Amino acid sequence: MTGISALDRLANLAGIEDGWWDFFGQWRVVPPETKRVFLAAMGFPAATPTEVEASLSVLETRPWRRWIEPVRVLEEGSGAPSLAVALPVAADGQVFSWRLEEELGIVHTGRFRPADLGNGEVREVEGVVLCRRFLSLPALPPIGYHRLVLIGPDGTEAEQSLIVAPMRAYVPPVLAQAPGGWGIATQIYALRTQRDWGLGGYDALAELAEGAATLGASCIGVNPLHALFPNQPERFSPYAPSSRMFLNTAYIDIEAIPEFATCREARRLYAAPAFQAMLGRVREPGLIEYDTAARLSRPILEALFRAFRQSDDQAAFEAFRQAGGERARRFALFEALHERMIEAGTPYWRTWPEDLRRPDAPGVIRFAAEHGERIVFFQWLQFVADRQLGRAHRAGLDAGAAIGLYRDLAVGIAGDGGESWLEQDSLALGVSVGAPPDPLALKGQDWGLLPFNPLALSERAYAPFIAVMRANMRHAGALRLDHAMALQRLYWVPPGLPADQGAYVRYPVDDLFRLVALESRRNRCLVIGEDLGTVPDGFRERMERTGIFAYRVMVFEKENADRFRSSDRFDEQALAIFATHDLPSARAWWQGHDIDRREALDLYPRPGQADEERGQRAHDRVALVTTLVGEGVLPSDFPTTGDLADDRAVQLAAAAHAFLGKSRSRLAMVQIEDVLGLDLQMNLPGTTTQHPNWRHRYPQDVAQILADERLRSLAAGFSARNGRRNLSPSSDDSV
Repeated sequence: MTGISALDRLANLAGIEDGWWDFFGQWRVVPPETKRVFLAAMGFPAATPTEVEASLSVLETRPWRRWIEPVRVLEEGSGAPSLAVALPVAADGQVFSWRLEEELGIVHTGRFRPADLGNGEVREVEGVVLCRRFLSLPALPPIGYHRLVLIGPDGTEAEQSLIVAPMRAYVPPVLAQAPGGWGIATQIYALRTQRDWGLGGYDALAELAEGAATLGASCIGVNPLHALFPNQPERFSPYAPSSRMFLNTAYIDIEAIPEFATCREARRLYAAPAFQAMLGRVREPGLIEYDTAARLSRPILEALFRAFRQSDDQAAFEAFRQAGGERARRFALFEALHERMIEAGTPYWRTWPEDLRRPDAPGVIRFAAEHGERIVFFQWLQFVADRQLGRAHRAGLDAGAAIGLYRDLAVGIAGDGGESWLEQDSLALGVSVGAPPDPLALKGQDWGLLPFNPLALSERAYAPFIAVMRANMRHAGALRLDHAMALQRLYWVPPGLPADQGAYVRYPVDDLFRLVALESRRNRCLVIGEDLGTVPDGFRERMERTGIFAYRVMVFEKENADRFRSSDRFDEQALAIFATHDLPSARAWWQGHDIDRREALDLYPRPGQADEERGQRAHDRVALVTTLVGEGVLPSDFPTTGDLADDRAVQLAAAAHAFLGKSRSRLAMVQIEDVLGLDLQMNLPGTTTQHPNWRHRYPQDVAQILADERLRSLAAGFSARNGRRNLSPSSDDSV
């Protein structure tokens, strides 16, 4: 076998695709060097022919060098399982046994001789002749996580995680049949209240959730709530988190912490004139100053923690710490260590001293022993955040929301954060996730996020993936999977190369879909897959079969060049919304301000493309008006040219939402910026600091938004569609 053919075979076995079709219809061949970089990131060196041959041998023989695979994910109703076992031919006549430990404690056992399993495939590995046969268990265990143990004649054991998943994910009753429900989507940081400290938080979310539910909303959608970088507040993108398994503590409502009312030290800091002056300034509408908000909150949080540790009310906190286990303790350990290393000028853990780069390294163990109380402080922050998020979810449910909070899961993590340090053996270090060129980002995108290593995931029985799902379904009735195609394949970008020089890497799609369905059912959590961009063949059909809702953005739903898709042609098992956080608001879209921004920032790959898009946008405005007029939700004399005046912007947004209310989609969402007729874009793809991404605040506070007649009118329309009464916030009845 030649070096290049061996490389191609190795890449194929690792799931690296040979090429991809770009948006312009051209087949892009993946060069050998890209394959070598990706393979190295997956733990298989391939820089030389010798390394390629060695890695290929390891990957091909790995299933033979162990008795049983580390994990098997099956689907309910698939019948008694038959599991591959690879055992030495020399042991054919010996007696092996197996033990199946069900999740609820029931144990099944059995015995067998390998020779009795029939003929199988034979292979010699490192001088040992092995035969792979199939062991049939008497029956499929129930849905859940089970443990299968294979025991040899000498007592040697091999273990497999045997997981049985439901065929379909959970769908709440409100969405199980027409007409479905509706909800309000927001960016939590954009929310304002009379007592926020410069950005929205969990208390503001609770106020919005309760008020929206009283108006008839089934859910309240929010941006990712993942842990960011409390010691680097300037890193505030919710889609580039330190960890997706823990919460953003910047959203803690400090005044809602019980100790705030009694802690003298905190009250003294709070009452200081300089503090009050700074607090008054950051509460104003406009752009968020994350670093200022952090400077305000950290000293008082530390004072409140000291007061808490002196109180007798520790039981709930200790139970929370126990439930979080070793992963939660290690994340808090990372936060404390990261804080110290930032002070030393080395924030990136891969540049730390060698004995600090892994959670179990000697230096880390010493640090933990010497800084135990600081680690507990970061655990306490998670405890407070978890409690406040739980209250926000409960506030919506108690007020009548059928779903409650609808959370968002980012597609990857920052390469220098806590999760990458904790889970480095499960990640593809040295590459990043992105997207090939598409209409949203014509030069392609490099999101700078680390992906899971698909080969390592199965080796760890998908434990990190399951942990991420569970963490984000906590205190939620729905979960959106950002870039849901990651369940099947991800576009990786080699370091230092343009985003259009990447390649797709396959993931164990059957297993991942089943695990999503299982955790969805366990947590009674609806799953919505954001299936925008380049979608693999059959992916949407798989989502449909699994009960995962699609994501239908109105401005992308066109039947032809002259008309948008009619409301009765929207997918039924879907969430429908006018736009997203990556798109301009309805008013900004109409006026083409997103095009102006991209042109000013040189985000178009060729000259003249901005003018082409302006021409297309003008055409789309006409098509949108034609569609809305045809649906009977917009008057026929609505203009299709010129800027939108305030009253016209409100009229357009109302018509678009009335259209969504008529659509077949079971869940319709409205964005606050569209309800209020605002001209803004929360995030401009392809930018970092060039655009004020994730910094906009709403001009009205939560109470004003809930009382706004535009929202109340919209709620009345949805409630009428859904056969529900539109109750006022003062009503004693529940929706």
